[in-house]
Amino acid sequence: METSTSKNDNSLGMAIHLATFLKYIFPFGNFIGPIILWTVNKEKPFVDHHGREAVNFQLSMLLYGMAIGIICLPFVLYYAGDFVALVERLDHAFDYARGSDIRNLSGYITAIFIGAIILLCLFIFELYAVITAATRASAGKEYKYPLSIRFIQTDEVSTPELSSEPTTTETPETTEQDNSSQHE
Repeated sequence: METSTSKNDNSLGMAIHLATFLKYIFPFGNFIGPIILWTVNKEKPFVDHHGREAVNFQLSMLLYGMAIGIICLPFVLYYAGDFVALVERLDHAFDYARGSDIRNLSGYITAIFIGAIILLCLFIFELYAVITAATRASAGKEYKYPLSIRFIQTDEVSTPELSSEPTTTETPETTEQDNSSQHE
């Protein structure tokens, strides 16, 4: 949906989305930057919408990343015990290492590889969504992130085109005038 917004509002909306990349500079920058920009300009409906969307998406990405970590943790811990035992065995009997010792290492590497692939996919998805949201905001369009959990409810802006109610209100005087003109 395209709205009539000022260039300043468009730039602020874009800056809110791009501020999520601050996490690569300092911890929790993906929350602090957008929240500061959003709260300072919250009275503007366009900026408010993009601020809520950006914060909701970053909270969702944090939750998804934690879920992936929790799912992978038992596998990593299981294979970490094997890996420590393998290193000790190889250290004590370097000349007598067997092929079965290397097979234990393959499970650990597989668990790390699968977790890394899933996290890489999540990273690419986040880059795509944030850049798309920033370009939509700079064009003056609203954007809803895919797979975003609505922690902070977004206020829906009702526009006359989308509203089912009539935009004009009739007063009893105009209704009487219309009725009298029909009878003449």
